[in-house]
Amino acid sequence: ELNMLTYSAKEDKTEGGASCVCEFAGRVFYSGFNGKVINGDSKSPDLSSYVAFSSLVRNYKDITKCYQEGDPTSRESNDVVDTDGGFVRASGVSQIKGMVVSGSSLVILAGNGIWELSGGSDYGFSATNYKISKISNFGVVSTESVVRVGETILYWGYNGIYSIARNRYGMLEVSSTTDDTIQTFYGEISDLEKKNSKGVYDDLSKT
Repeated sequence: ELNMLTYSAKEDKTEGGASCVCEFAGRVFYSGFNGKVINGDSKSPDLSSYVAFSSLVRNYKDITKCYQEGDPTSRESNDVVDTDGGFVRASGVSQIKGMVVSGSSLVILAGNGIWELSGGSDYGFSATNYKISKISNFGVVSTESVVRVGETILYWGYNGIYSIARNRYGMLEVSSTTDDTIQTFYGEISDLEKKNSKGVYDDLSKT
């Protein structure tokens, strides 16, 4: 007589869904999940550090396919292919507040810093070819403060207003726009007011 042991995995879940959605590299990216796990255990993922991406979009059904087409349990066809969907985990990230495309990179703006997601080895992003790296410790205090000015991204942080732009070597870098201008005034603004700040750019007056 064979005594079979059974195991039932917990049906852990994270409610609320994605609060940030962006189109990049022919796909739809989702992030901004909260980190609260319901009915979880020590192996449950903290989705607040995850960025999910759809398969390469050919029709509207592909928009929500954040998984590989092949059967991962199959012995014959379990490989991930370039056009598959999936997810990227940004180690150390918390409170993702926004995502903005900058050239061939997706800039991930979080409460504790800025990350860059791009294709690995100078190739375009795909499910099998990407890299993610942190480019700054200066995080975003208000989602509504993020403004795109041409190829530059501006946002409010706790200690200043920062810009994200490419340097002469083509690499993204973050720098303060208030250090040598209104830093004293900015320091007098309360944290609550900074959290409620909103940014607007007028393309006609360049303001």
